[in-house]
Amino acid sequence: MSLTSSNLFPPIPADTDIAARFVFTSGNFYLAIGNHINQLFFGLYLDNPFGWNQNPERTLAMLYLITIFQYVETIPDWEAAEALRMRVDWKYALHLPLDYFGLDISSFCTFRRWLLADQDHQHNLQILLERLAQITMLPRKRPISLQTNTIIKTVCLQSRLAVAWRALSNVLSILAIEYPEWLRKVTLPNWYVRYGQNGQVLYSAEKSIEQEDLAELIGRDGVYLLTAIADANSPMPENLPEITALKQVWQDQFQVIGGKIVWRKESCSGCASTSRSLVSTLQ
Repeated sequence: MSLTSSNLFPPIPADTDIAARFVFTSGNFYLAIGNHINQLFFGLYLDNPFGWNQNPERTLAMLYLITIFQYVETIPDWEAAEALRMRVDWKYALHLPLDYFGLDISSFCTFRRWLLADQDHQHNLQILLERLAQITMLPRKRPISLQTNTIIKTVCLQSRLAVAWRALSNVLSILAIEYPEWLRKVTLPNWYVRYGQNGQVLYSAEKSIEQEDLAELIGRDGVYLLTAIADANSPMPENLPEITALKQVWQDQFQVIGGKIVWRKESCSGCASTSRSLVSTLQ
């Protein structure tokens, strides 16, 4: 464990600086963070819990901020990974060049699991939130509570829900291409709305109870579809990557209690491994 200095992050790359200032005003939330990022982390102790060889303190600092970004914007891990690759404002905030490729999606879940395991690690997050409140105008969409445990679990919940939704959506998409007639016969009402429209159903469920209800609805849909695939009269390619990923996600995220499919209530339920396998089906 080492004490961070005033030069934890290097200067903002010139290409990122020019691009961000061309698009955003100086009062932008992410630009404010980029302008003060070394002040935010000054004097904090940062571990290297994952044995990283290159810039471990800076990578860990990035994950602290990415968790806050996810909470503020209500976005799951796969969207955060995309934002890290594509968004100029995130790159400016984290002092990254425009061609920065990003982090492995599983690192977000792995980091949160580590963070939840020790109150001392959460203390860094609380300090960051307090400092952020002083230097930025926090977005009004989702006020930041200083209950760090709640913030971490909220991001986990949203990401787990998105993993389940996307796994099922991927299978429906491949079946619509390969077996459209069969799919029409087994499709349930509202599936088109629930698993289309770029996942808008995920963002309509903002409260934890709404997310849990949606998760269990998706869970029942997944069991129904997997059962229909297994019982199909015509040969179905159950070894398709999308179907294999769906089975793994359902094993990690759901359990059967009293004959009912129930979403696991633990904060972490295998998101790191299932997120990685899910992403591999999209490449």
